[in-house]
Amino acid sequence: MLSHRSIQCLFQATVTQAEGDLANAQAALELAKVNATRIQELFAKKILRRPTSIKRSANLHQAEANVKIKQGALDKAKADLDHCRITSPVDGEVISRNVDVGQTVAASLQAPVIFTIANDLTKMQIDANVAEADVGAVTVNQNVDFSVDAFPSRTFHGKVVQVRNAPITVQNVVTYDTVIGVSNADLKLKPGMTANVSIIIAHKDDVLKISNAALRYRPANAPTPERPASGQNRGGAGGGGSVGPRATGRTVYVLRGGNAEPVQIKTGISDGTTTEVLED
Repeated sequence: MLSHRSIQCLFQATVTQAEGDLANAQAALELAKVNATRIQELFAKKILRRPTSIKRSANLHQAEANVKIKQGALDKAKADLDHCRITSPVDGEVISRNVDVGQTVAASLQAPVIFTIANDLTKMQIDANVAEADVGAVTVNQNVDFSVDAFPSRTFHGKVVQVRNAPITVQNVVTYDTVIGVSNADLKLKPGMTANVSIIIAHKDDVLKISNAALRYRPANAPTPERPASGQNRGGAGGGGSVGPRATGRTVYVLRGGNAEPVQIKTGISDGTTTEVLED
């Protein structure tokens, strides 16, 4: 196995050989120029015939072409020598090393990964896959709360910096990559951690909220509620997604005197567990 120093010596020897070949070609070109000038003078004095002059001119052009070939070979050898030493494109911290000292690195159609380098671990990003049903509510600069399994009792914060347009389809489920910027000044977050992300699309303080279970409750003797109009949002009666700030009429039951009485309310935003009560 060749070491880095021996490989560099081989490329340096190739450069030296190419320089010698170029010098030899340049000397041959100078000789061809002298001969061409001499033949031209003799032809002007009608001492030599024209075919001899044509041959000498062809030799001159051939020498010029040979110099260009040797110059190209020298440039290629110098480029190979420059690429012999592998340098990092950025200053940072090495996360992983995929090769050992002295190992031969061969690049074909794709450059091999030698080191994985983190530019700045105090500034990290999350690549979150947002479902196509929810991506319409996600915009840049929205606040994000997330947690990681390493710190289950701590909530981290970030901001949406980009929503990419390229779809990601896995088993017929379409998601979109949402980039979230995170400050990691205490270096608690590590590359490759799995984050459970909540993107805050609406936020209100000091509001009355009700459990979504109360919105789904129906007494045994209660009449069947009317179906909402087409396109009307049911305000988080199902679990999982978030609901926008549009007001929606709902029916809840209040216990009065031992009886469950229906009350009409208007609901607002929901986090999937509780829903805001706007009126009534």
